[in-house]
Amino acid sequence: MSQVFWLEPQASEHSLLLRHVLREWGFQIQEGSGEGTLVLVADRPSASFIPFNATEILWWVKEGSPEEVSEVLSHCPGWVIRQNTPLEAVKSALEHLQSRDLGSEGWLRQMLHLATLDELLRLVLVRVLQLSKAKHAALWIRQEDAFFQRCGDGFPEAPVPLSEAASLVRTGDASLLCPGSQMGILRLRGAVGDPEHYLGWIRDVEDLLVNAWNLETSQALSFKDDLTVAQNRRCLDVELPRYVREAAVHGGAVSMLFLDVDNLKALNSQFGHPAGSLVLTTVAQIAKQIIRNQDRVYRYGGDEFCILIPGTAAIGAAKLGERLIQQLQEAQVFVADQRVPISISIGISAYPAHADGAEHLIERADRALFQAKREGKGRVVVAS
Repeated sequence: MSQVFWLEPQASEHSLLLRHVLREWGFQIQEGSGEGTLVLVADRPSASFIPFNATEILWWVKEGSPEEVSEVLSHCPGWVIRQNTPLEAVKSALEHLQSRDLGSEGWLRQMLHLATLDELLRLVLVRVLQLSKAKHAALWIRQEDAFFQRCGDGFPEAPVPLSEAASLVRTGDASLLCPGSQMGILRLRGAVGDPEHYLGWIRDVEDLLVNAWNLETSQALSFKDDLTVAQNRRCLDVELPRYVREAAVHGGAVSMLFLDVDNLKALNSQFGHPAGSLVLTTVAQIAKQIIRNQDRVYRYGGDEFCILIPGTAAIGAAKLGERLIQQLQEAQVFVADQRVPISISIGISAYPAHADGAEHLIERADRALFQAKREGKGRVVVAS
């Protein structure tokens, strides 16, 4: 029976389940730290939790930034896994740790179990900067017919068309990231030494990078509404809790606009159902035109949409709502030479001013929307 040590400086509600499955897998749990594999439970990875006698650590955390992960793994070999990851990942990590099978770039392979694609790309960029001693570096990822910058600095952030990217690679001003799939391009300024030294190691993790990219791409497609090409309700269910958590951690705000197209059934009766589809598409298009890059538009269902505005209180959301109403009223939408009028009603709530969590935020915004409808439609009402 393999032994693992157990240290829990910050309690988790899932610890009992993990301890149970560890025993089922044949691990003997020893409380405290010692010379051997340590399971360390915490909210986030922190070097302050590392005991002096730890040999290797499996960090089981709620959240963790790439910088935090890099910091703890620089102090002690280990693996970092989020608590919402399937528990089989813990078993696999423990087996790798106890066999010392960390791959040719073990520190990076460990971090990949934590990372989303964006986090993963930042890790790659950090490693390349360290090895190349470049002053600036940036990564672009391919989306359809162009590459879009995802992380880094020192270069213009504008999208790079495929033809321009190919030219940059030919002239040596950029390197392909995962050439087999042409997933992205990497640009460096002021790099020193042999490119094989500071880029060659990426081949060891290409499959993991491509898998993360493919997963993100497929998820993006499943999160799109077929008609309006806004994000859909499934996407809102995933992203809203994250926005609220980030606002809570940083002491910020996040506002929600819950909007409904007024009199859509009457429009369908008068102009036909294609007119209703055109109105819904127009609402999504104009909303996406006036929001910021970090804001999100979702089709909630039927004739309802939600807009999330991180870092903005209700008063800012209300101004956006008024602007959206005005632009839709002025929109020139025609069906068979007849102009189709567009009116929307909007309810607004904000975290933490009106709600203490994601579900409560939707509930308060929906209630404000109902009030806007009751008061005559075509207006904004903020939760009170």
